[in-house]
Amino acid sequence: MPLESLDNLSADTINLLKEVIKKKKKKDRFENNRNLSLLSALSLLLIFMILLYLTDLSRVTDPFITFANILLNPFYLIMISLISLSFVYYNFFQKKLKKEKEKLNKVRTEAIEYLNDTKNMNLQDNVELIKKLMREEYDINLYVKNK
Repeated sequence: MPLESLDNLSADTINLLKEVIKKKKKKDRFENNRNLSLLSALSLLLIFMILLYLTDLSRVTDPFITFANILLNPFYLIMISLISLSFVYYNFFQKKLKKEKEKLNKVRTEAIEYLNDTKNMNLQDNVELIKKLMREEYDINLYVKNK
């Protein structure tokens, strides 16, 4: 881990920076899951619409009969349930992502305050190096509090 390469860092500093890294990775994981569930829902919806158009909607005589055929076809019902399940997962991951962003911002702000207001002489020499390392390695901004 690149943090151990820095000299004279206290355990508190390393633990705080590891906590920021852990929260960032968790936020990224929820973001990836959210995007994946949205893409799967939209692709399933597109496939469903194409199949529906090719089989039932191309020869519509009565819309109520077509709707009844959709409800009676188990394949269509499975597709509709998969689409709705994907949208439910999207909503779930969106809520989790919002909470993780708030937690990350709170821990990141705490780290910024700790690094800027430090009284430790060994840490004062490494503050700029730590901020640069966190920015380059982990894409975490420790320069400003608001993001």
